[in-house]
Amino acid sequence: MKFILHEIKLWFKDENTEPKSYQFLPDKVNVITGDATTGKSSFWSIIDYCLLSGDVNVANTINDKVLWFGIHFTIGEKEISIVRKTPSNGAVSSEVFFNWGSFPNNPIKNKEIAEIKSILDEKFGITDTLRFPYGKEMGKTSFNISFRHFLLFNSITEDIIGASKTYFDTTFYGKEEYDNALSHIFDLVIGVNDMKNIKANERLKEIDTDLKKIKNQERNNQNNTKNFEKEIFNLIEKCKTQKFIEYSDSFDNVDDAILTIKDIITNTKKVAENSKLFSEINLLYKNKNGLQAQLNAISQYQREYDLYKKNLNKSADSLQPIEFLSQKLSDQLVDSYETKLFIESLESSLKKIKINLSNKITEPLKVTGDVKELRTQIQEIDKRITQLNDIKKNHQSEGQKFIELGRIEIILEQIFKGKINKPIDTIKLNSLNEEKARLEKVPINNNQIKYLMKTQLDESIQRNYNQLNSLPTYKNYTTRFDENEMILKLYPPIDQFQFPLDNVGSKSNYMFMHLCVYLGLHEHIINIEQVHVPQFLFIDQPSIPYYTGDNKKGNDDKTKLIDAFTLLNSFINYLTTQKNTHFQIFMVEHAPKEYWIDNNLSHFHTVDEFIDGKGLIPKEIYNN
Repeated sequence: MKFILHEIKLWFKDENTEPKSYQFLPDKVNVITGDATTGKSSFWSIIDYCLLSGDVNVANTINDKVLWFGIHFTIGEKEISIVRKTPSNGAVSSEVFFNWGSFPNNPIKNKEIAEIKSILDEKFGITDTLRFPYGKEMGKTSFNISFRHFLLFNSITEDIIGASKTYFDTTFYGKEEYDNALSHIFDLVIGVNDMKNIKANERLKEIDTDLKKIKNQERNNQNNTKNFEKEIFNLIEKCKTQKFIEYSDSFDNVDDAILTIKDIITNTKKVAENSKLFSEINLLYKNKNGLQAQLNAISQYQREYDLYKKNLNKSADSLQPIEFLSQKLSDQLVDSYETKLFIESLESSLKKIKINLSNKITEPLKVTGDVKELRTQIQEIDKRITQLNDIKKNHQSEGQKFIELGRIEIILEQIFKGKINKPIDTIKLNSLNEEKARLEKVPINNNQIKYLMKTQLDESIQRNYNQLNSLPTYKNYTTRFDENEMILKLYPPIDQFQFPLDNVGSKSNYMFMHLCVYLGLHEHIINIEQVHVPQFLFIDQPSIPYYTGDNKKGNDDKTKLIDAFTLLNSFINYLTTQKNTHFQIFMVEHAPKEYWIDNNLSHFHTVDEFIDGKGLIPKEIYNN
């Protein structure tokens, strides 16, 4: 993607001071050179800040003097100016000026950051097609892509240029987010994946997760079923131990075993309803007592009646002489009125007694029949009581058996409660498998593309590496970029096993390797016409491995540094002449401009020199 930085401009808090501008040329290695602590490294922080960074990387000594930072650039065929107010109290400013064209004289906020980001996303080729590769109904990718993520490939910062294990400075932008971004978009950048592939891979991971859940549920269901059957048959063995069923009984399936256990519980409960048994015995005794009371009352009546008759007979016998006296000796008795009355009274009593004895007395309440019936009822009650007492005795001897029955019933309930099998959604399962089969075709095709793109990337890196003269020890080595570790590795030419070097030595060697990676990466991006990464590169001080702090470098160090500059010059020439495209390098450096002037590096352009007290902030402002 065409990107040309034209100008960086600073507006100062001192209203009497004119803004300061730095001009850059297209298709050049634009260099700001000078002494240490002059603000050179802040140029990339200013560019990043104006490209709407959420972090403050500009030094406070600069923020204290500057009111607005601005960059003017071309992206595609559009010129854009973005001016952002200086951070305040360590926090980024939301006041941003945006214009399709040049800088304003006096910046003021005219757009929201979110709106400007949306514009830049579009210019970086981040459209809904990229965000929603399978349509909005399928949702975004899990990674929320932004134009800022592609800036990772546009800067070799001071912190990484000589590092052995870090080739992309994710820490500068925000480590966690940009580490995540790098893992998502590197393949996209080198042409392996577009976001449709990324979304497909993400969806495959989601599908695998869902399928794993279903398989786990199916496995759990199978285990639950096995455990359920095992527990049921264990319960059957318990029933055999308690002699509820015979040891010889066998069961072909778990359903028969369950039915048998339920029958045991139901039938044994009927026999062993203890409270009813004791209640019936008590009721029988109560009824027997009632009947016995009636029988006792009748017996008492019979005894009293028999005594009454006996007494009447005795009375009649005692009165028999009166009748004799009256008939035989009446002429011999005293013939007095009182005597006659006494005799007549005795005779009358005797007659009454005889009449009572001669009369047949009917037994009240059918005494004979009632006694028989009552005795029959009592016999039946005694018989039932005997039966129930036998059951009671058996129960007392088998108490533990019925306790175990209760336990068996509880265990059975718990077994059924534990058998919670979540039904498998077979429709979803089939749908997921079909979708997985369709999406898996993408990675299959991707493997071929990935091999091709990785090979072409390594070839571009190797082309730049082969131009170096400063790595004679590794002159004929093969370069391969390891996307798992995100580092460049060197392979000896005669190593048949193709093992890379663990260590290539000095920071100088790693500096050259970093240059080769970034130049090769941009060359490859241009070759495949990748649209998301802008065609420019910021390089922070390639001379760091050689810098001593006093601008004194040995001849060997100077030679290596000129070799690095020559590589950059040839890269610009290669792209502009052979590839007929634009590319811009923006470099801050300690080395003096004579390094490129004296060596006829025609694509170098000196933007400014920060020497003799000169720096990013003019001396008269900086010292106020």
